Amino acid sequence: MLEKLFALSERNTTVKGEIIAGLTTFITMAYILFLAPNLLSIAGMDKDAVLIATALGGGIVTIAMGLLVNYPICLAPGVGLLAFYTFTVVLGMGVAWQTALGGRIYFRYCFPHFDPHYGASTHC
Repeated sequence: MLEKLFALSERNTTVKGEIIAGLTTFITMAYILFLAPNLLSIAGMDKDAVLIATALGGGIVTIAMGLLVNYPICLAPGVGLLAFYTFTVVLGMGVAWQTALGGRIYFRYCFPHFDPHYGASTHC
């Protein structure tokens, strides 16, 4: 079943190899589960809520990439962006964390060409 779903032999790999690769990737990226809540709690966000959102968000999009697109890549929040929001926007500029996140969403969808993660399909 897994062979057919993921075309493992076509990609010259095995189920065991993919499980080892997945565990290695998880261990490599697990730091974000501890770092994101600690960074964003400094900005005033609830630590537990950030932990749950980080885990669910990263897990859901990573599973979707594997099952729907068949592309083995993990997705998680960028630490640089978390630090920028916490220390520059919220603490440095005095912007409320809710406003900072709202501004990010607005910027992402209304000005996608200026976003480093360009690719939005919606424009304001």
